[in-house]
Amino acid sequence: MKCPNCNGTLVFDVKDQLVICLHCGSKYDPTQLNNNNEAVENIYEGEKLYTCQNCGAELLSMDSEAVTYCNYCGSEAILESELSGNNKPRYIIPFKVSKEKCKSIYKKEIEKKWYVPSVFKKPDFIDKFRGIYIPYWMYYVQFRQDPIQFEGNKSYTRGSYDYYEDYLLTAKLSGNGLYGVPYDASRNFDDTIAERIAPFNREQMTEYNEGYFAGMYADRPNVGAELYRDEVLEKATDTAINDIKKQFPGINIKVPGSNQERQKLLDSEFVGYDAVMLPVWFLTWKNNDRVAYAVVNGQTGKIHIDLPIDVNQFLKFTALAAAILFVILSLFVSVTSRFVLWFSAFLLYLVGRKYYSELVKIRNKDNHVFDKGYLLMDGDNDVKMSEKQRERLRRKKKLLSNIGLGLGSGIGMFIFMVFCVFGFGFLGVLFDIAVSQEGAIGMTAIILLLQIILFIKSIFISFHLKNKFSIITAIMSMVAVGYSWFVASSQPVQDWWYYLGALICLIVSTFVCFDMMNRFNMASTRPIPSFYSRKGGNDNA
Repeated sequence: MKCPNCNGTLVFDVKDQLVICLHCGSKYDPTQLNNNNEAVENIYEGEKLYTCQNCGAELLSMDSEAVTYCNYCGSEAILESELSGNNKPRYIIPFKVSKEKCKSIYKKEIEKKWYVPSVFKKPDFIDKFRGIYIPYWMYYVQFRQDPIQFEGNKSYTRGSYDYYEDYLLTAKLSGNGLYGVPYDASRNFDDTIAERIAPFNREQMTEYNEGYFAGMYADRPNVGAELYRDEVLEKATDTAINDIKKQFPGINIKVPGSNQERQKLLDSEFVGYDAVMLPVWFLTWKNNDRVAYAVVNGQTGKIHIDLPIDVNQFLKFTALAAAILFVILSLFVSVTSRFVLWFSAFLLYLVGRKYYSELVKIRNKDNHVFDKGYLLMDGDNDVKMSEKQRERLRRKKKLLSNIGLGLGSGIGMFIFMVFCVFGFGFLGVLFDIAVSQEGAIGMTAIILLLQIILFIKSIFISFHLKNKFSIITAIMSMVAVGYSWFVASSQPVQDWWYYLGALICLIVSTFVCFDMMNRFNMASTRPIPSFYSRKGGNDNA
């Protein structure tokens, strides 16, 4: 986009919300500017080619781009044909967070993190934030506008009395009951990241105009609007219910449990959608063929960071913590070789559990399990993984979490009750069992059973990974725990058999930890996105 006064380069100034010429300093209202630097489109052998109006060079553009920059003269070019028809935005939210503010938010967030690679804190790296307008579909859901009655209750204690109060509440949704629900329309923008930097404030949307693109980057929609329609009613209804609850703080409001009943109560109705452009700041860190994101909502400043760990920093801290723990145990705790054996096997199992969780993250991320937009088949809106499959994964994850929480709470409550009845003597009994031969046999048998289950799950998930080395790790862990149980069950007289089993478990634990750190860094990164190497825009917005 060129300056009407001198034909210089225009950029959007976030602070003043005006478009400024870098050459003559003229300022313009972005809504008053027209695109005067549209790329010339040509069709050659069925492929679209674009030509720079400023110098005539052929433009290199990725399939997802709506704004690109000439590699020869640096001129901005808007690919108007990519934003036509159903893809033409109706609204846009201009950048409200400047690049300096974005960098400040990032620095404040990164200070809270441990083991961060040093490059993440370097000024040159932080300065590589790029502003990109990401296409979204804004879906509209209409709810009933008349007052709605709910039952509610509240309980509290005042002095020596308990109070229980019942209420009949009347609520009304704001904004004439019309809710906007955005879903990203870019296949390259991971749905999980879009959720983490949400929400955007719909009240600040303005009529779309190319003037807001000055000096920025933009993508075009490449995900069909019908893809998310089934999810919109559910998400909007949940949001409306939460808004109603906020009107009555401290009161428990009785609402229907199922989403269908909630939709019926609120008269939820899907009424349409628009293409909109929403502002996002991107920072990417490349490591071989993968990249980590730092993404900032360009309107609200909400941030999400994919953070790998610095292995050297992690090992130094771990070694120091292990040395301190060893000294404490040596001074205050007297243990037997039997205890060392089963406790080492238990540590190996815990490390294996964490290792398995990283494998699950990698499986989900590399196969885009929860990124519905990416799972589109080329050329249509059929999804590779069905919504039922993804929903089963979500329910399974929630079920396992609830089971784990229930078991943990039950065991903790049992130990607490026994302790309350028998006092500190119970702890002495537990310690005596833990250091005995019978305790070693029983504990290694339990750990072996848990390890077999973990081994089967690890083998199964390894088939969904490109790197199959996790199979070897699972076999090594299984052999180490199995050997520990064999030693405990054989009851050798010499202590060195027990220490040998413990040493094997600790060596395998160390091996698994090293591979787990590599897996963690892989789970914290993603395949290189199309936003990675964008150049030519206003890098000082």
